[in-house]
Amino acid sequence: MRREQTNDCEIWSQFKNGDKKAFASLYQLHSEDLICYGSKICHDQEILKDAIQDLFVELWHSRKNLAPVDSVRFYLLKSLRYKLIRSEKKRLQQNSFLPNSTRPGFARFDMPVESAIIEKETQDSQVRILRKAIKSLSKRQQEVIQLRFYQGFSNDQIAQLMHMNYQSVSNLIYNALSGIKNNLKTAVFASALSIVLYLFF
Repeated sequence: MRREQTNDCEIWSQFKNGDKKAFASLYQLHSEDLICYGSKICHDQEILKDAIQDLFVELWHSRKNLAPVDSVRFYLLKSLRYKLIRSEKKRLQQNSFLPNSTRPGFARFDMPVESAIIEKETQDSQVRILRKAIKSLSKRQQEVIQLRFYQGFSNDQIAQLMHMNYQSVSNLIYNALSGIKNNLKTAVFASALSIVLYLFF
C-alpha cells in the first residue's frame, strides 16, 4: 500500500507539471474505484460518469494550483463525494416539485454436471444474498462499508472523508455489520430452500 501511494504521488507530481501520460494514468488507476464508491452515493450511472468526467476535467485545468497529497485515491474519492452531494442538492432544489418516482436516482442513504450447476447456483446465490444485505443498509452504512472493506481506508481516514468523529465511524461500521449479519440470517433459510427445490423438483 505504501509503495502504491508513493507511485501515485510521483504520478500526481508529474501530472501537476502538465504530463498528459501521467494524467491518463491517474484516470486508469482510479476510475474503477471512483465508480464503485460513487455508486454507493448515486444510483444513476450517467450522472456518476458525468461527475467523474467533470472531476478529471477540473483537475486538469486547476493542476497548477493543486497541493501535494498523501493519498491520491483518498483525495479523488473525497472530491467525487463532494461533487455528487453538491450535485444532488442542486438537483433536488430544481426538481423539488416532481413526484418521488421521477426524481434523480441518488441513493437514500450481484465434476458431475449436476454438482457443478448446484455449486455455481450456491455461489451466485451467496453473492446475491450479500449484495441484497448490503443494499438493505442505510446510505451512510453502505458508504462506510465501501470505504472500509472495499477501498481499505482506516477509520481515521473515513472520519475525515465523511466529516465524522472516530467513534461515530466505529459505531456506524458496527451497526452496518450487525445489519448485514441479521439480514444474512434471515436469508440463509430462503437460500437453502431454493437449493432443495432445485434438487427435488
